[in-house]
Amino acid sequence: MREAPQINPLNIAPYAADPLIGDDCASRQAVEQMIHNYSYAWDSRDAHATASLFTEDAELTFFVNGTKEPTQQTVGRESILEGMSARTTMLKRWQIETRHLMLNTVFGPIENGAIQAMTTAVIYWQQLPTHPQPVAVQTGYYKSFCVETADGWLFQRRATHLSGIFHPRELYDKPALEAPT
Repeated sequence: MREAPQINPLNIAPYAADPLIGDDCASRQAVEQMIHNYSYAWDSRDAHATASLFTEDAELTFFVNGTKEPTQQTVGRESILEGMSARTTMLKRWQIETRHLMLNTVFGPIENGAIQAMTTAVIYWQQLPTHPQPVAVQTGYYKSFCVETADGWLFQRRATHLSGIFHPRELYDKPALEAPT
């Protein structure tokens, strides 16, 4: 096994303000719950539940390792589902368990009816059963624009700014034995 890079969970991009969203604390709590639901669904490898947290026309962009331009951009819930399904299949093949720790969420101003939420994240991997020790592989933040719909609060736009390891081969020598289906 290769030596894991050292990632400082405190080396993250801060968000400047956390203003209250008027007196609408229920909306703020609903958005925070949606952010936690995203983490739980993703870590449970439930791509359908994860994608269902996005609007039909949602935009999902990724900025990795400090890039200023998106390294990936996906538009539409179905395309987001396809990408998430491919990623979870790859992680399953490598027997990687993920844990998204959403350390705090702060809110920015409401823009065009959307609540802005900035969430600090640390993501851990474990390769079970071979390497059970959790390893922090990514740190950064999610900048979300959330809208209230008939189905509740959903992500309309989400920009993911993460630094670290993005493929198991960067950390582990070879795929574990094929996971049972």
